[in-house]
Amino acid sequence: MSRERGDVDPAVLEKALAPARAMHRYSRVEIEGIEHVPRGAAVVAANHTGWTGLDFSNLFVTLHDGLGRTVRTAVHPAFFRAPVVGTLASKLGFFEVSVQESTEILDEGGLVLFFPEAEEGNFKPIWRRYKLEPFKPGFARVALAAKVPIVPVVIVGGEEANPSLFRIERFKDTLGLSLPVPLNLFPFPVKWRIKFCEPIDVTKYLGQESSVDSDVAETLARDVERVMQRELLRQVEKRGNPFF
Repeated sequence: MSRERGDVDPAVLEKALAPARAMHRYSRVEIEGIEHVPRGAAVVAANHTGWTGLDFSNLFVTLHDGLGRTVRTAVHPAFFRAPVVGTLASKLGFFEVSVQESTEILDEGGLVLFFPEAEEGNFKPIWRRYKLEPFKPGFARVALAAKVPIVPVVIVGGEEANPSLFRIERFKDTLGLSLPVPLNLFPFPVKWRIKFCEPIDVTKYLGQESSVDSDVAETLARDVERVMQRELLRQVEKRGNPFF
């Protein structure tokens, strides 16, 4: 079985896709630049928007139905602390973030999705909407190690659909992550946009010995962050009024 599919259970995936497609239609997702996604291996780096995970769901459906690709998603280890949740997550294509697992998927031509802001991104307060949190460099390290392109993806919509009032940090030591204080539960009916930017060739960041060090990964991560921040603001302006 291809690493792109991994432990994905087609029956479980199909059941999950039914409500995900309904939410995709509800979100009135406009898609731009999907032709920039390579046919082979690539790291997909997307911004978080809103606290519910609808950003992931809308992107997953876009790639699955638009390109026939089952993107594998690197997630926080907390997903796998409860065996039942961890098993379900694996069947849907999630895996605990690691360079080794990511490069194995990429070596066999898969797509690996990262949200470099981590939970700080989707739990950011509404007054910081569409201002990217500093990127973690792990996605860049993976792309450099596997020598595959990075496809930056900017997502607009979740900040208005499921905004957070603020983020609670007091449980981070015990849970390993922060928690949001949401303004609403069911998403507001706003328009979404997903823009796939041109792939970034990571090989130009590698020296003659093709070594990967933390400084190189940090530089690449910051460059991708700048590209995405500029494009994110353009897409917010392009969408216009989120409701009409």
